Amino acid sequence: MALPGSQAARIQLVRCVTARFAPIVEAGLSEEWEEALAEHAHPRALAELLSAMADPDVVVGLDRVEVLVGFLEELLDLFDEEPVGSTYYPFKAAELIELHGRMAMGDLPDDAPVPLSEWVDRFAGHVDWQLGRSGVDLGRPDHFARLERTLRDLGPGLTGSDDVDFRQRVREAQEKSAEYVSALSSALRG
Repeated sequence: MALPGSQAARIQLVRCVTARFAPIVEAGLSEEWEEALAEHAHPRALAELLSAMADPDVVVGLDRVEVLVGFLEELLDLFDEEPVGSTYYPFKAAELIELHGRMAMGDLPDDAPVPLSEWVDRFAGHVDWQLGRSGVDLGRPDHFARLERTLRDLGPGLTGSDDVDFRQRVREAQEKSAEYVSALSSALRG
């Protein structure tokens, strides 16, 4: 997927990614993750910022993206290594938001060895794997991998303007997030 060119459009991409993955960060899927959230220096501020980023009616500039990236870096640093089991999913969701935020800030090159879309695809594939492992059948094989490809195939479309397309993409991201949370909750709680 080609990344949006303007910084404003990249911030919109971060907001769409946040709308899709922040609910996974906050879904209570893992006791270990919830403990890390509680240990975070600014848990309420992080929750409020995630909410604001996912709300198309809130004006968000690069300054808020920078604060969000800092909060997520602090949270991710509470883990010595990438967690496994149920903690993997909120950790990776937070990491995806953080990586997209770094992209918007210019901290990740557009031609990075592993494109952000591949990180998202890997996450979706892992969710599909967990569903299969847990015996959760959504009636569609590789549901989340297909979902992410479909979202990516819609084309860049983000202009940086507060337009109908941006608001539609945020709504779609929120709907897809609900699917992720429901599926992961079923798979992880068996």
